[in-house]
Amino acid sequence: MELLLAQRIERRRRRQRVHRPWTTYLSLSEAECRSKLQLSRQAVTYLCHLLADDLEATPSCPYALPVAVKVTAALYFFATGSFQHPLSSIGGMSQSTVSLAIRAVTVSLVAHAKNFIKFPVSPASQEAVKQEFMAKFGFPGVLGVIDCTHVQLRGPSENALVYVNRKGTHSINIQVISDASCNVTYVFANYPASCHDSFILTKSAIPAVFQGNPHVEGWLLGDSDYPLKTWLMTPYLKPATVRNISFNRKHAKAHAVIRRTLGMLKMRFQCLRKTAGTLQYSPRKVGSFFVACCVLHNIAMRHGCLLDINEDNIEDLRRWDAELQVQMPVNSNFPVEAVAQRDELAEELLQL
Repeated sequence: MELLLAQRIERRRRRQRVHRPWTTYLSLSEAECRSKLQLSRQAVTYLCHLLADDLEATPSCPYALPVAVKVTAALYFFATGSFQHPLSSIGGMSQSTVSLAIRAVTVSLVAHAKNFIKFPVSPASQEAVKQEFMAKFGFPGVLGVIDCTHVQLRGPSENALVYVNRKGTHSINIQVISDASCNVTYVFANYPASCHDSFILTKSAIPAVFQGNPHVEGWLLGDSDYPLKTWLMTPYLKPATVRNISFNRKHAKAHAVIRRTLGMLKMRFQCLRKTAGTLQYSPRKVGSFFVACCVLHNIAMRHGCLLDINEDNIEDLRRWDAELQVQMPVNSNFPVEAVAQRDELAEELLQL
């Protein structure tokens, strides 16, 4: 498949009125591809074929960039977090051309998101996820772990104040759910920094998934920023018994997988991290970038493109998110059935 892509690019070059020194992932070694683009050559080839129909030149624009050139430029942007001008030295393109390539690849990835980011709704997929959480963390009935993370951006021209976080900068707050292997199974990137995690949850599709008919059997694990529900297990706020302390310890161990998932996302795709520079785009575009990176993350995981995780970096990212998070009064007035559900689960965990 790589040979076919190279031949197609060469034919396109010959038709160009002006020679452009295009460089794509095909000229990179395997190590360089993983380092510069955060995907293996095989994974990028797969991506090029996946997005080909969306990115190919049209009859009205026969001299458009080849698919491999667009994908390489977009991946370089996602992976480095650099603003667009450094990409001209990689792809032989102007900044405006690179911007169009990033936009096209992002739109296509978001369109394919439903095929790569899937919450377990079928009985078979639910059972598989539950078994993996049980095997890895000794926690039964878990269908995912949930949390939110911030991505900083420039102050938008409209409603800028609602995007101001506790640090006085602008960001969006994004809800993410992952499975026990750090695959993203749900993402909701629609709300500004001033929205609390629990509010974003109420506006997402997740409550309907668990409360629908038929409803999903199992629960999510969330931290104390979320309300306790029969389908959302949170830690005891003031654990005073051996049972409650044991529950919180096991809950924290399993819930930590979402921090690793978010850490991997931001370490793999530097455009999502403040250290790479605040994204100079609108909230809608930054949300699309995040969804696109989630798709790429899951593709990377499928192709065995793993990262060496530095736990100190993960903890730094967790603290950074916590510092930006809107503070809400702790509410311990939970539904009686949710309290009973957690107590029953805590008893079961104590016996395991």
